[in-house]
Amino acid sequence: GQAFYERCVHLLAELEEAEGALRNVAARPRGVLRVEMHGSHALHLVLPRLAEFHERYPDIELVISSGDRLVDLVREGVDCAIRSGPLRDSSLVARGLGSVHEVVCASPAYLAAHGTPTHPDELARHRAVQFFAPNHDIDYPFAFLFDGKVREIDVRGWLKVNESHNYVAAAVQGFGLIQIPRLGVAAELASGALVEVLADWPAPPIPVHLLLPSRHPSPRVRVFADWIAQVYAQAQQGRAL
Repeated sequence: GQAFYERCVHLLAELEEAEGALRNVAARPRGVLRVEMHGSHALHLVLPRLAEFHERYPDIELVISSGDRLVDLVREGVDCAIRSGPLRDSSLVARGLGSVHEVVCASPAYLAAHGTPTHPDELARHRAVQFFAPNHDIDYPFAFLFDGKVREIDVRGWLKVNESHNYVAAAVQGFGLIQIPRLGVAAELASGALVEVLADWPAPPIPVHLLLPSRHPSPRVRVFADWIAQVYAQAQQGRAL
């Protein structure tokens, strides 16, 4: 009886110690957090605010990967991802972050040589830098809202790229029109390297989500999810998206 009692006391002490450790982890999350996001989101939204996240959670080590390739979160061991566009994988848990808005733009040299379109129907007389999905050989058409309905227009060109920085660089070189989230060309528009056209014909907003592979994320994923939601909400209010 005494041995059983002492064993129970020992187990209760271990349980209390484990509960205390869990409380400490929840109060001060730690460990490696792997996040995947588009490069323009990292550059213009996340990195400028990252110091405040580190100050708040100094024991979290962030690993941020960026690119236009769709990453398999479960297979590649990614804790969460920020994705733009329609949701494709129903097995992932999605948290809405807002939406981004696209603009059509071109270089001053291109517009001087080919004219400035004033209506989407005029795009048939223009050329575009075409963008195709890295994982699929699918060209993305330009898209506009007409009376609340989406209308897609194929604008042909002589150059195709599958990486967003090359897409912007090709437009700056005068190779054609592009349609891209404003976030990705904010600096070029501000400097005059690119000029927005067709501003009266908005593109449909593109939803942005934080994707999680599990409904029961770790404490470090939860605090990042709450923080990044605030970052996007404030950017949405400031019309940075």
